[in-house]
This record gives sequence, C-alpha cells and structure tokens, in this order.
Amino acid sequence: MEPEEKLTRRNFLSGVATIGLSSTLGSGLLFTSCSEKGKQEPLHPVEELYIPELPDKAIDGKPIKAALIGCGGRGIGAAFNFLDAGNDLSIVALADLFPDKLEAGKQRLKDGKNVHIPDEMCFTGFDAYRKVCELPIDLVLIASPNCFHPGHMKYAIEKGKHVFVEKPAAIDPAGYRTFVAAARQAANTGINILPGTQYHFDRPFVASYQKVQEGLIGSIISGYAYYHTGRDQYIVRRPEWTDMEYMIRGHFNWNWVNGDQISNMLIHWIDVFNWFTQLKPVNVIAYGSRIRKNIGNVYDNFSMHFEYENGVMLEGMVRRIDGCDNGAGIVIQGEKGSWHSSDFSIRNRNGETIWKYDPEAAKSKFKVHDMYTLEHIMLVDHIRKGTVLNIAETAATSALTAVMARESAYTGKRYTWQQISSSPLNMLPEQMALVNVDLKQFGVPLPGTAFIADD
Repeated sequence: MEPEEKLTRRNFLSGVATIGLSSTLGSGLLFTSCSEKGKQEPLHPVEELYIPELPDKAIDGKPIKAALIGCGGRGIGAAFNFLDAGNDLSIVALADLFPDKLEAGKQRLKDGKNVHIPDEMCFTGFDAYRKVCELPIDLVLIASPNCFHPGHMKYAIEKGKHVFVEKPAAIDPAGYRTFVAAARQAANTGINILPGTQYHFDRPFVASYQKVQEGLIGSIISGYAYYHTGRDQYIVRRPEWTDMEYMIRGHFNWNWVNGDQISNMLIHWIDVFNWFTQLKPVNVIAYGSRIRKNIGNVYDNFSMHFEYENGVMLEGMVRRIDGCDNGAGIVIQGEKGSWHSSDFSIRNRNGETIWKYDPEAAKSKFKVHDMYTLEHIMLVDHIRKGTVLNIAETAATSALTAVMARESAYTGKRYTWQQISSSPLNMLPEQMALVNVDLKQFGVPLPGTAFIADD
C-alpha cells in the first residue's frame, strides 16, 4: 500500500471481500433438537462457509517453532495455548517493549511449561518484533498492545511467517487497511493467519453457527449485544516513566493504544454477529461518556445502533464501571426464531426451545473444550497439512465495525462504512519513542464539537 497522509483526531473531527475461505466441513458439531419440522432454507451455500473440525489435538508433523511478541498476560496465555495444541511445538524467542515485562513472561513460561528461553533469544524495544521475525522460525504469536497489531502482522507476513494475532485487528482505518493488505498477501502466498476471534473455534458457537446457517431461525433481521463488566486495570504512574511509557504500560486506558471499550470488549459480539450474518454494517449512530475520570482518555460506556446490509439491525452496549450489574451476551433474531448465546439455544417465535447445544454429549465425545486451545489446534493443523486458514478479513471487518461506532460516539455524528473505511485517520503518535509529550493532545473526545476536552 502507498503511504497514507496521517490525520490527527482533531483534524478528523472537523472533517467529518471476504478472502476465499477454507471450506473443510467437520464432524465435531453436537446438538439436540426438540422440534425440527420440514427442510430449512440455508442462509448461505455450504461451500462458502468455514466450519472447523475442532479435534482434541493437532495432527503430528514437522516441528513448529514460534516466537512471542508481547509477554503480558494475554501473550503468555496464547503461548500456553499453542504449546498445548499438539506435539513438537516450541516457543524459542520472546519480544516485548519493556525488559521487566519480558522477564516476567519468561519466568511464567519456565514455571508453567518448563520452557527455557536463552537471553540471546530475548529482545526488547520498539524494534524487538522485527528481530524475532527475522529468526529461522515458523510462527509468530502477536499479543502486543492493540495499536501495534497491524504493523507487527504486516512485518511477520513479509518475512514469510505464519501468524496468530490477537484481536482487534486494528483500532483505526489506517491500521485496518494495513491489516487487510497483509491478509491478502498471506492468502496469496500460502501463509496462515489466525486472528484472536476465538468464538469461531468454540464448540457451542460453531454448532450454533451451523444451525443458524442451515436456516433454523430463518433470515436474520436483527441482533442485540451487550458487554457489561467492571473497570479495567488502572496503572499508577511511576516517577521514572515518561509520558509515552506511562500510556503504553496503561494501554487499556488510552484510546490511541487500546482503541477504547468497543474495540476491546464488545468487539467479541460484533464479530459473532458479522460472522453469523456474513454482512457488513452500512452506517451507525452511537453515543458514549465517561462516568469515572481517572481512566486515561477512554470512555467507560457506549451504546450504538447499526444498520447492516439488507436492512439488518444491531443494537449494542458496553459498560466498564465498578459496582454495577454485569453480564455479556448476544441474541440474534431471525424471521422464524432467535438464537441466544446465554444457553446456546434456538427458540421459535412462541419462545419454545427447538434446538439447544448439548454440552454433556460434547463432553462424552471430546476432551478439549477450551476455545483458546482449540483455535491453536486448528492453526497447527493447517500449517502441517499445507492448507490455508485465513479468516483475517472477517476479523478486520469486525475491528472496523467497532471503530465506526467509537468514532460516531466521539463525534456525535452518524458514520457510514464508506466514510470510515476510506478515512485516513491514524491514531499512532508521530513520534514512537519513550519520551515526554504534550498530553493535552490525548484529551477526551467531546461529542458535538471539533474539540478535545481537558476533562
């Protein structure tokens, strides 16, 4: 892609295909049916769908060496999941911006999996990801802060590495286009990409997806998604930290690093809705605010209304405030009935359950039920079979859907898919170094104006 003109948020506020997917059909879908009368009309041709097989263990094959970029909790978790996926799998190198984070992750790998990484295979700093990608390895696990996902994936693909990359794919339109271009390059060169949209590999979700695609709820007309939980961790600043170090270490609290709550939390349900419908949003109107002030510059609540292709609607809410009632889930409504993530059931329009995932039957057939491990099993299988797993553009669409809603809430304006997908907005600071900066440029977005509030 050609370099894009960088646009600041202040300027932006004033100027307001799916890759061919592997279609292997699996047998690992378990369900019970209370009442299925007559043949259902499928929503999409089965050959267009990717239904993972979800075995308990990856097939044996050539040893796979991996490097981990981002040694925090999610990164070490991904490393553990990869190591649990099969035989002859190893983590041989680590990369992190901060030495103390790397050392902590290194110790966790040693304590938890008896993995010993020599010092010469550990890299820190902003260029650490480049150093591990240049090693003779097969796979890169990317779990760096969200803003770095597109660039880190792009470089790994350029170096011919298979990739696991945590969600979200991107947190701004510029990152979205970088991610999509890299995904298409990978598809054309036989490189596997596994995005961290783990519900695509969760047994009850996959079984539900298949039943919805078979037409059990009829054509999808709407959805309702919510994600309510307590506040995220807040990092107390240390005197020796520069402004940039403070923001990156406390990345959950700064929108240019994290993407805000829709990109970090509600994106899971947005992705499920996009996956089940196989549609993109047309436009969105959203609002949000911050009730608690000491959380960097992110909001702690959002509400949004999407209009999708074919007139399909999605309502979404996310809240991260302590002391409130919590819960998370999605309901997808069709012409004939509805699917509920709360119990993985399908109900007809009279509220009667006509299908429900049977977890006991699944337990009798399978040993592994952890979706984080299952997604890595499928990645290893595709690498060893020489087939391509690439649902990266689906993940990118979900990421930009989240960005679209966030920008609508920040500005108070309705946004279209065309506007957001072509926008040059790039949230990364001009200078990427651990230095002091003018923190006023990272103020709180104020809807209805072209200004950023000092809060």
